[in-house]
Amino acid sequence: MALPIVVLWDSFNLVEVGLNVIVGPKIFAIGVGFVLLFLVLLQIVAVLRGDRGVPESIEAGEVSSKSNFRGLAIVIAAIVFHILALELIGFILATIPLFVAVAFALGERKWIRSLIVGTIISVVTFFGFTEGLELQLPVGFEFITEQPTVVNEDVDVVDDGEESW
Repeated sequence: MALPIVVLWDSFNLVEVGLNVIVGPKIFAIGVGFVLLFLVLLQIVAVLRGDRGVPESIEAGEVSSKSNFRGLAIVIAAIVFHILALELIGFILATIPLFVAVAFALGERKWIRSLIVGTIISVVTFFGFTEGLELQLPVGFEFITEQPTVVNEDVDVVDDGEESW
C-alpha cells in the first residue's frame, strides 16, 4: 500500500518545466500510481474475502529442485549482446535475437515461430516509439554513411588562441 501512495505523492508534486505537450510525464506517473492503488485495493478485498493462497503448492507446473543456470546464462548473454549491438546494428536487428534467445531460454523450441514473433514485436515497438511517441530509437548502420564535416565560418581566432564568436 505504501508504494502507490509514494508514487502518487511524488507524481502530484512533480514539476514539469518547459514542456509544451498535453500528455507529459506527470500524467503517466499519476496513471501508474492509480493503477498500483487499484491493484492493491483488489488484493486487500481478496484477502478480506478469505482468499489467502496456499504457499506450499505451485500453480500450473511441477516443483523443480534444480536451478536453470543454462537458461539464465542464455538470457544474460542475450542482454549483453543487445546492449553491445544496439547502436551498431539498430533497435530492430538487435531486438530480434534478444527475443529469440529469451524464448529459447524459457523453453520454446520452435525457432521459426520465435523469429516471426520477435520480428513483429521489434518492428511494431520501433515504429510505435519513433512514429507514435516521436522518440528516437537507434536505426543502426550509421557507420556506413559518411558524416559530413561541419565547418563554422563564424568563428574568429583571437591572437591568444581562444575562440570568440
